[in-house]
Amino acid sequence: MDKPDWNALLQQALSLPGTISKAYSVFHNYSLGNAILASIQLGERGLPLAPIASFNRWKDLGRQVKKGEKALSLIMPVTMKRKGMEAEDKEESVVGTFMIFLLKRHWFSVDQTEGEALSPEVAMPDWDKATALAALNILEVPFEMIDGNCQGYAKRGVREVAVNPVAAMPWKTLFHEVAHHLLGHTATGDETGVMSDGPTMPKCIKEAEAEATAYLCCATLGLPGMEESRGYIQNWLNGEEFPEKSSRRVFAAADKILKAGIQSTKVEEGTHA
Repeated sequence: MDKPDWNALLQQALSLPGTISKAYSVFHNYSLGNAILASIQLGERGLPLAPIASFNRWKDLGRQVKKGEKALSLIMPVTMKRKGMEAEDKEESVVGTFMIFLLKRHWFSVDQTEGEALSPEVAMPDWDKATALAALNILEVPFEMIDGNCQGYAKRGVREVAVNPVAAMPWKTLFHEVAHHLLGHTATGDETGVMSDGPTMPKCIKEAEAEATAYLCCATLGLPGMEESRGYIQNWLNGEEFPEKSSRRVFAAADKILKAGIQSTKVEEGTHA
């Protein structure tokens, strides 16, 4: 594995132009009420919590609803026309609109669909996910959220991560969520193996640290997603300076992730500050 200059890479992540991935807006943002309603219906059918979308949205994503699957019912706002009578000719005319809320059957869970691969795959000959997670004592668990725009999450208080089955770049998401654990962002107290100041850190710095770690991992392994990663980091920082201490934390976290997944060759450390 080639030895990268991590100092230079981090400066690129903070300064070079990036883009906000469209993956964060592919699915509809459901209200809390509809999310609860969908969760209840999935439970009644013995289906796990998973991203949901309309029939047409799944079709746009290359997925087809399986034969015999029944749609989920959600509350949908519908705009109605308010009609009145013209005084002279007694004909109806539109005098305004009003909104009503109706229960509609239009939505399906990803587990009710079939078709194209849910997420793209990339070859990582120098790094193995199962080996890394075992070495880091982190468990990958099923993604249990209705929101398909959420790419993944790291559970608080337990060393578990989940990656959305329809994540745009699952490899980058995995590095990001694992980094949250290694950086101490999910710690609830004095836990061993995590960085002590993670829990009290502002969310914007936590997210920037985790994504910067993913950025270094992707760059070192030659994986796609650099432009989107820069956009994510810069969006969270929103002009704020990335602390020097955070740089050191990110180097340490990326180093642990890469070393943990090596099978046949030894990871060379990046050039640290």
